[in-house]
Amino acid sequence: MGEVDRQSWGAAGAAASKLGGQSSYATSAVNIRSARLASDRHQHLGARVREIPEPSRHPAHLQAHNGDTAYHESAPYIPGAGRNAAAQADGLASLMSLAHTQRPATLRPARHSQAAMPMASSDGHAAAAERHPPVGLLEREWQATPDFDAAPAPIRPPGRRNRASQTRARRRSRAWRIVLTPIALALVIALLAVAINVHAVRMPNGTTRVLVGWPGMRYLIYAVWMVPIIELTLLGVGHIFYRYRFRVARPGTFRLLIIQVTTTGREQDRVNEVIHQIRGYRLRMPHEIWVVTEPGQADYYPEADRVLRVPAKFSAKSERKARALEYSRRARISLGLAVPDVKILFNDDDVAPTKGYIETAFTADYDVCEGITAPRAQYGVRPLGHFLASHADDMRTHACLVYCSVFQGIIGRPLHVHGEGLTVTGEAESIVTWDWPAFASEDLVFGQKAARAGLRWGWFHEYAELTSPWTVRDYITQRRRWLWGDIHGILHREVMSWPSAFMILGKYVFGLTTLLFSAVGLYMRLGGQLPGASPIYDVAKLSTVAWLAVFFSCGWIGASSSVSLKNNDSRLLNAVTAVIMAPVSILLTLAGIFVPLIQGNPGTFQVISKTRRGQR
Repeated sequence: MGEVDRQSWGAAGAAASKLGGQSSYATSAVNIRSARLASDRHQHLGARVREIPEPSRHPAHLQAHNGDTAYHESAPYIPGAGRNAAAQADGLASLMSLAHTQRPATLRPARHSQAAMPMASSDGHAAAAERHPPVGLLEREWQATPDFDAAPAPIRPPGRRNRASQTRARRRSRAWRIVLTPIALALVIALLAVAINVHAVRMPNGTTRVLVGWPGMRYLIYAVWMVPIIELTLLGVGHIFYRYRFRVARPGTFRLLIIQVTTTGREQDRVNEVIHQIRGYRLRMPHEIWVVTEPGQADYYPEADRVLRVPAKFSAKSERKARALEYSRRARISLGLAVPDVKILFNDDDVAPTKGYIETAFTADYDVCEGITAPRAQYGVRPLGHFLASHADDMRTHACLVYCSVFQGIIGRPLHVHGEGLTVTGEAESIVTWDWPAFASEDLVFGQKAARAGLRWGWFHEYAELTSPWTVRDYITQRRRWLWGDIHGILHREVMSWPSAFMILGKYVFGLTTLLFSAVGLYMRLGGQLPGASPIYDVAKLSTVAWLAVFFSCGWIGASSSVSLKNNDSRLLNAVTAVIMAPVSILLTLAGIFVPLIQGNPGTFQVISKTRRGQR
C-alpha cells in the first residue's frame, strides 16, 4: 500500500473513531464486503468494494479505541480504480463527507468492523458500478448494529458455594436417574405387554409358547403393513404438486436475499468453507452473507458481508440459538430489512445449500418455505460412528421427501421443520419472531407459529447438504436436544398451541405405533398366529419393495453431493448400502428417542462437533 493510501485510511479511521465516541453500547461486529452506499437517500454512487483476503491486512493496520468501541480497518481494493492512489484518495474524500452526516439514533458503530466505503464518481468508478450494481440497502448501513432496548441478562459470578451447590444438584439428579430409569423401563415394557396382550399358552405337547395379540389385531397389522405404499403415494403426490403448482414470484418481487449462518463460533473453519462454497456459486440475485455468533471466539470470516456478535448482556425470552436469531431479527428491523421484499435463508454452521436451493428459495412466492435436507457432506464415510449416523440421517431425507412435500407443500401445515435452509420473508420473521421461551427445536416452533399466523408455507425439491454427527454419542446428543425441545413445546402453550402440540405428539405416536405393530405382525406371522394364505401378503410384499425403494432413493441422494462429485457407480453402491442399513437406521432412530428419554431433559442447547477435526 502506498503512502497516500496509508494516510487516507488513517483519516478514515479517525473519522470513524469520532463517530464511535458517541456510543457506549457494545455491539456486534460487522464485516461489509459488497458496496451498497450512497451520498443521500435517493442516489447511489461508487463501485462495489472487495477486500483483498491477505492475512497481513486483517485486521491489524489501524485500531482506534474509544470506550468499548473499536474500529479495525483494512484497505479495500476498488474494481475500476486499479491501484491508483489518487482514485482511492477521491473515494476516501467521499467517506469523510458521509462521516459528517447526521447519524440516526437507532444505529451504533460496530466493534471490529470492516466497512465498505462510498467512492467518488468517476468514469472508472461508473464502469465498476455498472458491473456491480448496488442492491438498495440503507446508505448508512456501514454504521452497523442497532441499539436494542433490552434489559441486561443477570450475571452472577460462580462463587465457591454456587459451584458446590451445582455439583450437589448434578449428583442428586444422576442418583435419581439411576434409581428411576429401571423403574421407568419396567413400566414401559409392562404397558407394551398389556397393549399387545402378551400371554403364555400351554401346548398339548407340554411346552409353553408366548403368544401376542387380541381379537381383531391382525387387521391393524395389515393396515400398518400398508404404510410404505401410502408413503410412496404421498411422495408422488407431493412432487407432482411441486412440479405443477409451485408458485414462483414475478421478477422484482424480492430485492435482497440474506443468507445467515448462525453459529456458536467454535466451527469457524467449517463456516468459512460454507461461505466460500456459496461465493463460488456466483449468485445473480442481490444477496448478503451474515454470520451470527456468540462472543469469545476468533470471529474471522473474511468472505462474510456482515458479522453480528450477540452481546452477553442481550436478553430475550428465548435461549441459545433462538436468542441469537432474535438478536439478528432486531438488527434487521433497525436496518429497515423486516419487509416483504427481503428474504432470509437461515443456515447452520454444518450445512451448505446447493445453488439450486438458494435460487429456488429466493424466487419462491411464499412467506415461509424450505426444501430437502440430505446428509451429503462426507456421506457414509469413516469413522464407524459417522457411517452409522449418516445412514440414520437417511430417515430425515425420507421424512422430507414423503411428509414435508405434502404437509408443507400442499396442506400448508408443517409436520417436520428443519432449520437448515429455512427461508422466510423479513415481514414473516417480524410476525412470528424468535422471542418465546424455547431452548431447542426453535425451527419447529417457528414453523408451527407461522402456520398458526396464517402465513403461506411452501416446499420445493432442492437440497441442503448437511453434515451428520461424527460419533454415535454426538448423534444421541443431537437427538436428545431435538426430542426434549419438542417435548418442551408440547407442554408449554406459550411455545406451541394445542393443535400444534397434538400434531407433533401424534407424529411420535404414529411412528412408534407403526414400528411396534410391524414387528408384532412379523412375530405373529412367523409363529403361525396369522393365516397362512391371504391376499394381503402379496400387497405386503409390494409394500416392502416400496419401503426399500424410498431408502434406495435416500442413499442415492446422500451420495450426490455437488462437492464430492461421486460417479454413478459410487452412488449405486451407497444406495444399495442404504437399503441394507435400513433396519439399522430404524434402530438408531428408536435409540435417538428412548435413550434421550432415559437421560432426561438437558435443559439447554447441547452443541456437537461439526467436523472430523473437532473429534480429535
